[in-house]
Amino acid sequence: MMKSRYTAFCEGNIDYLIATLHPNKRQENDRQELTKTINNTTWLGLTIVDINQGKKNDKIGYVEFMAVFKTTEPQQLHERSRFFKVDGKWFYVDGNILPDLILKSSDNCWCGSGKKYKKCHGN
Repeated sequence: MMKSRYTAFCEGNIDYLIATLHPNKRQENDRQELTKTINNTTWLGLTIVDINQGKKNDKIGYVEFMAVFKTTEPQQLHERSRFFKVDGKWFYVDGNILPDLILKSSDNCWCGSGKKYKKCHGN
C-alpha cells in the first residue's frame, strides 16, 4: 500500500489517494489539498525502512518510510504511517513525522545529488 500511494503521488493520481484514505479521515477539501501538493512537489525517491503489517489476521499495520522530495530544495520526509484493514482492504489512516534519517558519512546522500552524505546534507 505504501509503494502504491507513493506512486500515486508521483503520477498525480488523486482518485487513488482518496480511495485508499480511510473513509473516516476524508475531508471535503482533500482533492484541492492533494492537487496543491502534487502541483508543487517533485518526488525523488522512496525507501521503506520497516514494515509491521501483512499477517493474515492483522487489522492495523505500520510502515516506516523515508521519501525524498523537492519543492525548491531536496528534503526528506521520514514517517511512520498507520494503516487499517477494513473488509480485506488496507487504508491509510495517519502518520507520525519522525526526525530525518542520518546516514553514515561515506553513504551516498539521501537527496540524490550523487555526493557522499558528509559532503552534502551531512555537512
